[in-house]
Formats: sequence, C-alpha cells, structure tokens
Amino acid sequence: MINAIAIVGGGISGTLTVLNCIKQSKKPISIIWFDQHNKFCKGFAYSTTEDVHLLNVRANNMSVFYDEPNHFTQWLSKHYPLFNASDFVSRKIFGDYVNDAFENLKNTNPLISIIQVAEEVISIEKLIDSFQLKTTLTYQVQKLVLAFGNFLPAHPKSVSTDFILSENYFQNAFHPNLIKQSLSKNNITIIGSGLTMIDVVNSLYHHNYKGHIDIISPHAYIPQAHIEHTLPAVVPYIEENKIYNLLEILSVVNQQLKKAKKQGLNPHSVIDIMRPHLQNIWINFSFEEKKQFLRHLRHKWGVARHRAPMQSMAVFEELISRKKINLIKGRVFEIKSSEIDFDIFYSNLENSTQTFKTDFLINCTGPESDYTKIKTPLIQNLLKNQIITPDFIKYGIIGQKDGQISQNVYALGPPLKGILWESTAVPEIRLQAYKLAVKFICK
Repeated sequence: MINAIAIVGGGISGTLTVLNCIKQSKKPISIIWFDQHNKFCKGFAYSTTEDVHLLNVRANNMSVFYDEPNHFTQWLSKHYPLFNASDFVSRKIFGDYVNDAFENLKNTNPLISIIQVAEEVISIEKLIDSFQLKTTLTYQVQKLVLAFGNFLPAHPKSVSTDFILSENYFQNAFHPNLIKQSLSKNNITIIGSGLTMIDVVNSLYHHNYKGHIDIISPHAYIPQAHIEHTLPAVVPYIEENKIYNLLEILSVVNQQLKKAKKQGLNPHSVIDIMRPHLQNIWINFSFEEKKQFLRHLRHKWGVARHRAPMQSMAVFEELISRKKINLIKGRVFEIKSSEIDFDIFYSNLENSTQTFKTDFLINCTGPESDYTKIKTPLIQNLLKNQIITPDFIKYGIIGQKDGQISQNVYALGPPLKGILWESTAVPEIRLQAYKLAVKFICK
C-alpha cells in the first residue's frame, strides 16, 4: 500500500518537508500538498517583489538542506555571482532559489508522487486509521503534516472596530496593494516596531514616499543592525547537558556581555553562540519561567536576537535624522475611523491618554500565535475535532519537540514556537523537516 501524506501549507515549512521526503524516502509515498493561495515554495514571506526586503540571516546559513550547508551559496554563485556567503540576499531571490530547488528535485525520486492542490482545506477528520481532508473535493491520507507558517497579526485592541473595514488599514504589511495605496498619504502610522516595520519603511523609502511616518509600540524598541565585527567572538559558554533555570541563564548572559565589553569582544556573539542551545534551554524552563520571560523579557530578547541588515537599518536611521519618522512609546487602546483618517488613542508610561491623527494605518505587530483567536475554518475545525490543542502559553500548539502532535500527526515551524521558542527561521525549520522525514514520514 502506498503511504499517502497530506502536507497543509505551501510556504517554507511545507516546502522543506516535501524536499526532504523526496531526498530521504526509500519507499513509495504519495504526497498531497495543499496551499490555498497557490504560493507553493515561496509562501507569503518569499513572494515579495521588493528588492529591499532582505533576509535577516546571511546567505551562508540559508541552505534549504540541513545536510548540504553550501547548497544556497553554490546556487548564488551560479545565478548571482556578485553576492558572497556573508551577504544578506533579498527574500525575492531566496524565493526563486527555493522554487528552483523544488523544480530540480521533484522528479528525481521515482518512489515519490506529488499532487499540488491550490485550494483551502476547510476540515480534517480523524478516521480509524486515516484522515479525511475536505476542500471542494475529499482526500484520504495516512499521515498529516501541519505546515501552517505564520498567521496575520491580530487587529490592534480597540473598542471601535470600524477601522478594520477601512481601505486605508492594512492588517497584512506585505499586501501587494499597500505601497501603491499609501504613497499619496501625508501621514502613515505603523503599529509595531520590529523587523516587519523595517521592511515597510524600506519599501516606502524605495518608492520615494514624501510624507511623515509615525511608529508606535509599547516599548519603542527597534531592531539592532547586523554588524561586520572584526572583534573576536566570545568563547562558547553554554554547557551542553546542563539544565538552566531562567535566573541562571540571565546571570550567565549578563556575565558574558560584561566580559565582552571589558575584553573588547564582539557583544553580538554572546547571543549568537546561544542559538544551537536555545530550544533545549526553553524546553527546560518551567511554565512560570516561560510566563515571566514573556511578560518581562520577550521584547528585549527580540531586539538582541533578531537583527536587521545594516543597509536596512541605515535607511531607518536616515529617516530618523531627517525627522521623517517619529518613534512613539505607547500602547494603543482605541482607533476611531472616519472617511478620511483615523484617531489613534494610546497610553504612555504615565498612563495618561494621548491621541494623534493619521491618514493610513499598517499593522506590524507580529503574527498571531494564539490558536484560539485564529478564526480560519481549518484551525477552528482542528480545535473542535481535538486534532490540535493550543499550548499553555498560547504561542502555538501542544506537541513533542520532534514535531509529533499525536499518532501520524506532525507539525514544524511556527506552530511549535510555544514548545521550542526558536522555531520560525529557516536554520531551525530545515533541521525539523529533515528529522521529520527521516524519523516519521519516510521510515
């Protein structure tokens, strides 16, 4: 009997799963691959047409294959020889690379058949020894891989919700009509000050936007820039098999940062050296420690861990210096819309209410991770049928660190963020996809 597998999600998580199945399988597998937006291989992240939307990871760590670390840089040298391994390549180019990897590999394993279905999966039902998926048709498979990727951000908190329907409010910061529609506005407000905000600012700058940009977030933290450090890195300091509690790891990191400053070492390396250990550190935190981290440290960690390319941050700093950007520290609690603009109400550190007007509103608050608040038909169906369960900190779904959700149900990437924390970038997802194929799908 041919083993039939459904992979739900056509972005990077789904694509890496498909690629690893093709490479690893030594038995017949029928893959039915679903993506409702018909963005197979690229997803939304790598479908951008903007050359200024850059990867936040250097090319030498962006191979789609865990067991072929130079795969991307070799592809780059052939197709874009001006780039080198330490460059931050555009997401547009990376999307072409991912697509090429699939096209070149898809027919190389005669044991694998792939059906791509560009329709929304609206329900999945667990049968005795299989799963039934419904789009406009019905499909039956033995194994299920949930490769959802990131969902759109939650709408800003507001008693009034009329703004959601406005043509001048964009929940999706990468919507293809956003830039065209925004350029004529005198004032744009971006809610959220992370990496997505940097992408939006770079797009506006690239398209010669002449107006003013307000950026508001509770802490007004902005990303740091990746820097070409000539300084030596700190010596690895994480003990491989040690279980750290939250206070211990904070103490160790602070000690290393002080040491780096005193000895003239690269301070960014203190965080970078932690990366291979972050999942195990997070897994061993108690529930209370995870809540403490999310409450008090999440935003600071985001600034330290998720950095932007220097050229992207240079644009932001130029606009700050020209007073084209105003950075506001505040928490939005009400948005009132009219036919021509929005009134933004927010509280600052003194809890006093402030307000300002804007012509155009862009949501850059980060993806929604609480599955109880994701109202798509499939997610609601999976919750109802108890195929998935939200994790305790509401950052994804309950599962094992190897991606197994239950018997013959697997996930990788963002759905596992609550379990692994570090589970949204290509270096982590490619390893998850490799292990998933070897351990569960192809055995």
